[in-house]
Amino acid sequence: MAINKELLGPQKGEEEAYAIEALVFSTQVALQKAMNRKGMSNRELADRLGMTPARVSQIFSSNGPNLTLKTIARIAHALGDDFELVRKQDIRGTLPEERAKEFRSVVLHVNPRLSPSVWQEKAANSTGPNKRDLAA
Repeated sequence: MAINKELLGPQKGEEEAYAIEALVFSTQVALQKAMNRKGMSNRELADRLGMTPARVSQIFSSNGPNLTLKTIARIAHALGDDFELVRKQDIRGTLPEERAKEFRSVVLHVNPRLSPSVWQEKAANSTGPNKRDLAA
């Protein structure tokens, strides 16, 4: 099954395989991003895990092994990072309007007709050049 399913979505009868592939891929990406943030190479991670660099490369390949949660936790610990398995709906499920409610008390509503502006319009060079400013 191709990674391009993100654009097309799962086909009929492939929902389970798609869900598995999506979770495996997002886990690999999250771990790889953590490695990049730490500036850690495959070799350094392999040393910390007691694995070969080839095994670490295999973990991050598209045909990599089916990682257990314990292995993922070991990798996260070796990276000095914490991970948590969270439902997508808990992260992305709130609508923008619902998220905006959190900030309503912070947003100021200003009616320019009721509140005079601190800015005043004035034509450029309305008083002409100042002779003092032109002196060399």
